[in-house]
Amino acid sequence: MKVLVTSNSFGKYDPAPAEKLRKAGFEVAYNPYGRMMEEDEFIRQLQGADAVILSTEKVTRRVLDHAPDLKMISRYGVGLDNVDLEYCREKGIPVTVTKNGNSNAVAEYAVTLMLSAAKGIGSSGFSARQGKWKKFNGVDLTRKTIGIIGLGAIGKEVARKLQGFEPQILAYDICYDEAFLKNYNVHKASMEELLKKSDVITLHSPSQDEKPLLSEKEFELMKDQVILINTARASLIDYDALLSAIDSGKIFAAGLDVHEHEPEFDERLMQYENIILTPHNAAITREAVDRTSMMAVDHILTYFGKEPA
Repeated sequence: MKVLVTSNSFGKYDPAPAEKLRKAGFEVAYNPYGRMMEEDEFIRQLQGADAVILSTEKVTRRVLDHAPDLKMISRYGVGLDNVDLEYCREKGIPVTVTKNGNSNAVAEYAVTLMLSAAKGIGSSGFSARQGKWKKFNGVDLTRKTIGIIGLGAIGKEVARKLQGFEPQILAYDICYDEAFLKNYNVHKASMEELLKKSDVITLHSPSQDEKPLLSEKEFELMKDQVILINTARASLIDYDALLSAIDSGKIFAAGLDVHEHEPEFDERLMQYENIILTPHNAAITREAVDRTSMMAVDHILTYFGKEPA
């Protein structure tokens, strides 16, 4: 049997996940392009594959119809907005995710972006490399109101890591872990309350059927000089509304790790020194890659009745 690996970071630091597949009798094939594959490229690579360890390639109806041997999808991550789940169900193809495999890495990254945005580290560092002694008038993160949209595994980790800054934390979600709220002094809030009161807003929500969570109306509700962080999904933000909010001074700074047309950046955002752009990098640490790679492999072995050791 054959497994196609589309992620370029899979097993990057440890050969054990791929070796585990081979010892169980699988041929392991890799994405040959070093980037997210286009649909036709993906279809070609899927020929003869019984399973795929999936990165961000789109699993459309057409892809599934042209992958007759595909029996299961092991998502290398947790987001499923790139997978036609309904059609997978129709075809009897299960889809698994590596839940919590990279939660710590993404949470650390989100907090790092908060600090970098608040202190102007990105713009100051860029000026320094140009030989310019240009200081940035930053703000403190301590005792600020932090709004967390999406209090799942990553959102919770963010709340834990912020405790030393003595924040007031507001959280918006569709359901809540009451014990967690009490233990970490996190307050439930409506979306409107969170937007109005937060000095920093960080997004940890799944995609909303491609409908922006933050559009013109939501930006208008925010405090002036707010810091915005997105390590979740680009589709959560209306980028035209974001640009207007930056130009008006509503946004003090932003840290964006996800983008509308990856692997391309929005060139309109490049002109702003207070906007940090990174290449969907939050989940990629040695520890997270090792953990996520092995989890993705174990899901395949379990499905095919080759229980992971």
